[in-house]
Amino acid sequence: MALRTEAYFRTLASEALERSGCAEPPVPVEDIVARLGIPIRYVNLPQFFTSALVSEDGMPVMIVNWAKSDLERRTALAHMLGHILILMAGDEQYPRDNADHRDADMVARELVLPTSMVIEQARLWFNDYRYLARLFGVTEAAMLERMRDMGLIKGPDGLMWDY
Repeated sequence: MALRTEAYFRTLASEALERSGCAEPPVPVEDIVARLGIPIRYVNLPQFFTSALVSEDGMPVMIVNWAKSDLERRTALAHMLGHILILMAGDEQYPRDNADHRDADMVARELVLPTSMVIEQARLWFNDYRYLARLFGVTEAAMLERMRDMGLIKGPDGLMWDY
């Protein structure tokens, strides 16, 4: 298996967003999953359980704990979708035995907070990460971290920016 860069995983997410026609936040992760024909089963489970990707007749099925918050369910769906997109782009078949969650996390982050959308909205809303967090349906901490990673915010409090 070839080594993949972060740019590769961002591209997988960007292509999925493009195919879904999503151009505005928040990204409808559940709709993207549905367009791929992957069933989502919401069930009430113990609090420690968030989600799982299982095989049913050789096809993926997403199991999500309904007792979790909307944000946690959406994050879990994006993570599982990351696994599926990586698998679809590679030579492996579903189910696979080993899963690198860091790779799926990179895809999920780009799905939920797409670079191009974050830049566009940050310019429109003057880097107001608090507003952008609500717009994208993520926590303020997640938005602030993403904007720092992208170099949109330089200061520790999110008060200084540079384009």
